[in-house]
Amino acid sequence: MRTFTKGRGGLAGLFRSSKEAEDPNAEDRAAALAARAERSRPEPSREQEGDTSAAEETPDRLTMHVEAVDHSWDGIALITLRTPDGAPLAGYEPGCHADFFIKGPDGEELIRQYSLFPMTEAAADEHTIGRYGVAVKREPDSRGGSIALHQLSAGDTLDISAPRNNFSLAPSAERSILVGAGVGIAPIYSLARELKRQDADYTILYFASSAERAVLSHLIEEHLHGQTRSVFATGARDAQAGYLQTALAESGAAPEDTHLYVCGPQGFMDSIIEVASQTLPKPNIHWEAFRASEETLAGDHRADGPFEVVFCGETYEIPEGESVLDVFEDEDVPIMSRCQEGTCGTCVVRVTAGTPDHRDSFFTEEQHENGAFATCVSRSLSPTLTMERWKNI
Repeated sequence: MRTFTKGRGGLAGLFRSSKEAEDPNAEDRAAALAARAERSRPEPSREQEGDTSAAEETPDRLTMHVEAVDHSWDGIALITLRTPDGAPLAGYEPGCHADFFIKGPDGEELIRQYSLFPMTEAAADEHTIGRYGVAVKREPDSRGGSIALHQLSAGDTLDISAPRNNFSLAPSAERSILVGAGVGIAPIYSLARELKRQDADYTILYFASSAERAVLSHLIEEHLHGQTRSVFATGARDAQAGYLQTALAESGAAPEDTHLYVCGPQGFMDSIIEVASQTLPKPNIHWEAFRASEETLAGDHRADGPFEVVFCGETYEIPEGESVLDVFEDEDVPIMSRCQEGTCGTCVVRVTAGTPDHRDSFFTEEQHENGAFATCVSRSLSPTLTMERWKNI
């Protein structure tokens, strides 16, 4: 979850060193190399075709069974997954997401992040039944990830990571306003189910280009009836601010006790955040992004050229067209990574000198000011950046 001030202590453990080891980077190096090897490992063999019982499960991967794939919505698949034993997925929380390990068109492994939401009939069952939904839009410029998921069928298996939650509910909120657009409704629906279970005060604004693309509308109608204001129409962008302003005005809670959560296309979220910022304190506005916008990734063109990085006493040349992460991996510098596009924060380091050009969609302005730098996408406006490992984010 991105807020304007909240830190991310959960990433601290990714960068550890041992003073007792001869090589202070030995532990990080081993972890990073193991992760890279894991990303490129071949599919596990099966005793016989169609046998899913032999699916390998590792501490970093969980094998889920595909129970159903619903293509009723234009270009969007609703995939129902269940755990092998039917028990709740360890680590699942409302608002969480997981990495999905997908075989690409050329056999390469792709990693994509998707939100998980409950597919149980009653809220009480969420803690006893391991059935979860994923909403996947088939992207027109897909590199194979969304296409592969759209081709799944009931009976297939799929490897995912343990869930992670950057979009959890604020426990102090007296009122919550949940805003979702397109498949961004997925984590919003998950949060709403939890708020309903708590008998909390909340409102959902659900935007979709048409009813045919409103993938979770039937679940919202069934489980959250009366709490949602749905807008299914093209060309409704100009009206979005008005709907949000009305929801904010209807709140009986003070602005400091009201929290807003938004997920959807980057431009949509930017406009919602801009409107909400006029009423709510910045720390009360939370958002989640899984795909970086082209504008964010483009950054400042002045930073497209080569630059130097000084990291842990060593100097590295970063050429035009290559990222800091690319060079670090080529030089076997121990660093963890996942998304490769600035949406997960895994490859973070701290900038201690120089002027970075931030191109990630994960860290907040405050975290950037405190030095957070996504090595997979961000670059430098100064000739040199000096960096160190981030011990606590």
